[in-house]
Amino acid sequence: MSASAIRGVGTALAMTGELLAGRYQLEQELGRGGMATVYLARDLRLSRQVAVKVLHAGLEARFAERFRQEAEVVASLKHPNVLEVYDFGEDAVRGPFLVCEWVQGENLRELARRLSPIPPEAVALLGWELARALEAAHARGVVHRDVKPDNVLVARGGPLKLADFGIAALADQVRLTSTGAVIGSLAYMAPERIDTGAFSPASDVYAVGVLLFELCTGTTPHAGEGSARLAVSVMTRDAPSLSAVVPGMPPVLAALVDRCLARDARDRPSDGAELAACLETVSRSLVGAPAEASRAFFQAPEASAARWCEERFQRLLGEGRALLEAGQGAQAARCLNVALRLRPGAPEVLALLRTRPRNRRMKVFVGSAVLGALLAFLGVWGWSSRRAPEGSTGSALVALADSAHSRPGGERSAAMAPDALGPLAPAKATEPMEPDAVGPRGAPEPIASHIPPPRTGAPRRPSPTPSHSKAGPNTEPAPQPMEASPSAPGTGATVQDAATLTVVTRPWAEVFVDGQSRGYTPRLREVRLSPGTHRLRFDNPLCDPVEEVLQVAAGETVSRDLSLRVREAEVTIVATVSARVFVDGVEVGVAPLRGPVKLAHGGHVLSARGPGGNVLRQTVEAVAGTRTTVVLEASP
Repeated sequence: MSASAIRGVGTALAMTGELLAGRYQLEQELGRGGMATVYLARDLRLSRQVAVKVLHAGLEARFAERFRQEAEVVASLKHPNVLEVYDFGEDAVRGPFLVCEWVQGENLRELARRLSPIPPEAVALLGWELARALEAAHARGVVHRDVKPDNVLVARGGPLKLADFGIAALADQVRLTSTGAVIGSLAYMAPERIDTGAFSPASDVYAVGVLLFELCTGTTPHAGEGSARLAVSVMTRDAPSLSAVVPGMPPVLAALVDRCLARDARDRPSDGAELAACLETVSRSLVGAPAEASRAFFQAPEASAARWCEERFQRLLGEGRALLEAGQGAQAARCLNVALRLRPGAPEVLALLRTRPRNRRMKVFVGSAVLGALLAFLGVWGWSSRRAPEGSTGSALVALADSAHSRPGGERSAAMAPDALGPLAPAKATEPMEPDAVGPRGAPEPIASHIPPPRTGAPRRPSPTPSHSKAGPNTEPAPQPMEASPSAPGTGATVQDAATLTVVTRPWAEVFVDGQSRGYTPRLREVRLSPGTHRLRFDNPLCDPVEEVLQVAAGETVSRDLSLRVREAEVTIVATVSARVFVDGVEVGVAPLRGPVKLAHGGHVLSARGPGGNVLRQTVEAVAGTRTTVVLEASP
């Protein structure tokens, strides 16, 4: 342990038993964070135990100011799922402190470890309680910014309470400016927070999605080694589908979690209210009325979880048995493996896993019989083809063989009809979609923009037996095979002639070529261009767009590595004449100010100290490129 850490522990031990602000007697240290230490204390005035969060000494004045502002805002939130704030004060020696209710219980991470595996019913109820807390906060314009299992408290007998509103985000900002990297709660941060630092109610929704995913699977969606890899994964890759990671998950819950984890904030539930409504619907489909079900769950979490797990085990066992009966061995194995996680070593599951699908042998027998018949038929045809009439063709037999072989049990297909005996039509090609064609919303661009235009006069596939196939009176001679020459998307130029544009932008941007969108970075990395001149535009609604004219030659590869400039917000601050105006604890002038103040995108604390010493404060969420007015004057 370092010397500074030893000194910190010694200071914490010395503080226990001390009297804070003449009212709160510190009894025991409960936890220590990057900017504050939490103590169990006794309120001597009201004779009750409370939790006291004491801000660490030596922090900048702007953090103390933000600490005070957050305390005032959270104290105004009165909701059963929000940790209640009782008091805020400043000790002459220890500095600012926050007093809140003491929850006797455990945090959500400890509960999840104790109940693992957590049944989907419990996950839905816990998510509903958490979403209700965010609904109350978002209704008052408060964004939590650090939703994670450690900040969710579960009292004995309930309810669930969300703690540390906005406070922990300050520590993130400290780490950002001092080390240049975001650590700590990175796994729960929305892509836009990592990319530009922007946050909104939808950012909290993303964090809830990560939390629900973790409760269901035991890991976060983008778990990996190191902060850098994790950040890149969150920004550039879609989260894995919950139903793919945990087979048998209720579809309504899996779909909602997937929606919460959308990389584009516009594709998520917009705020806590919408999320709470969605989770209420999910809970009703699983356990009935969520209010009653959650009360029963918190009264006996282990018994409730065990009952739900047993019900799910029996359901998976039945589904696995039915799938085996239907001959779907792979799907049955997935269901039964999930059942084994709920009850390891269950003999009835192991017995089913050793069972082969009942009709598998029958399928193999039927398929072998059909194949044998086809081979015999082809042998007879080979013998008789030497004496076949000149107008006969062998291509129909190939179609017959292909069709019969591709269908289970050798079912008779349309290829066996008499009108199928002409030359074979070319198989319909499935155009591969470029992986980079998917934008932040997760929806692909119009497929037509990525599919080469059809070639006129496309050749038919030649007959596999040209030596025995002759043109009849009403048929065209089979053309010779030729190489297809695909075109670059939307250009008319062949791939060999197309130029390649590689694109990297910070932050993300929508890429337009000649007025048409080609997708979003960082998912979009390469764009095919026809030789010539093109107009490029890189657009992000929070940044100044970048436009340029690009000249490319056939086969040329060019690259663009751009850093878009995030726009500043303009805030006009109106305050009492001669009042000193502060932004994030830094004085910007004396009212009336000469003009608007330019602020970076994100949250800021504005305050005005009047000639008499009274201070008015207001928190503002500055949105890049917008103009707002904030009034810091006392009401008459």
